[in-house]
Formats: sequence, structure tokens, C-alpha cells
Amino acid sequence: MRASSSLAKQQGFAGSGVDALASAAGLTSGAFYRHFEGKGELLSAIIETELEATRSRFSTIEPRNEEQLYLAIDAYLSLAHVRHPESGCVLPTLASEIGRAPAETKEVFERALLELLAVLSEKVGDASAAFALLNQCVGAVMIARGLATDSAKRQVLEAARKSARESISSLSRAADRQATTDRR
Repeated sequence: MRASSSLAKQQGFAGSGVDALASAAGLTSGAFYRHFEGKGELLSAIIETELEATRSRFSTIEPRNEEQLYLAIDAYLSLAHVRHPESGCVLPTLASEIGRAPAETKEVFERALLELLAVLSEKVGDASAAFALLNQCVGAVMIARGLATDSAKRQVLEAARKSARESISSLSRAADRQATTDRR
């Protein structure tokens, strides 16, 4: 699964044929069809596997721990992530293809995304802010991947990092104020 996922994230799912996806996983096309009814079922499996891995990475962050959140955001909004889609998050690479997928695949995506957002909401302390941070980070990586120069990519990533850090810091200050008010 990991090898097929890496290929799909690197070359695009639609642009990767069944033979290439099967071969990346060490399977023949015949063996592929014994595991999956078709390419759409593989896309659903990739989505589930990849978003579960992302959710697991974020699960290790302590709730409302600014430093850990900053480190996670910095890693996500890095040139390494931009340059190596095959080893990064599935969202910036396959979200547009999922948008063209059948309803069943979109349902898998929605469920897995909501599970990821539940974890992010716990870590950030606010569901709406978690969704906004996710959108901002994914969008920044997508845009940076489309740019020609590293300096332009860095500019996009740095602007997103700065904004994300400001959002997290603002949420932390608000939580601290609320805790102080609650103790009175």
C-alpha cells in the first residue's frame, strides 16, 4: 500500500495506471484485482491509510502544547515536504483528484478527514481553528509545489508558518485568559 501511495502522491493518482500502481506494490495486475475491485477502491484505501498515518503523527502532540504544534507545522510547511510529495501528506497531492472521485471515495475521505480534524481540534483546542490551520497548511503546500523557484516557495511557506503560529499563540492566550477567569 505504501509504495502505491507514494507513486500516486508523486505522479498523481489519475496519471498512474493500474499496472504501475500494482508494480509499485510488488503485485501483478491480476493480484491487484484480487485485492481491489478497481482503481477507485485503491484510492479509498490510500486515503484511509494516509490520513490514519497523519492522524497518528498528530496524536503524539500534547493538547495545546504550542512548541509541539509549532514543530509539527514547521515540518509540514517545509521545503522538504514540498519537494517530496511521495513521502508527505496525501491532502496537497490528491485532494483535487478525490474531488473527481465517485461518491463512495468521497465518503471515505470525509470520514477520515473528520477523524483527523477531531485529533487536530483536541491539540489546538478549537475545532474551527483546527480546520482553518489544516486548510491553510494544505493550501500553502499546494501553492508552493506549483512555484518554480525556491525563494518563491519559501515565501509562501514562511507566510503560512507565521500565520499558523499567530493563530496558535492567540488560541493559547485566549485559553489562558479563560482559565484565569474560571479560577476566580
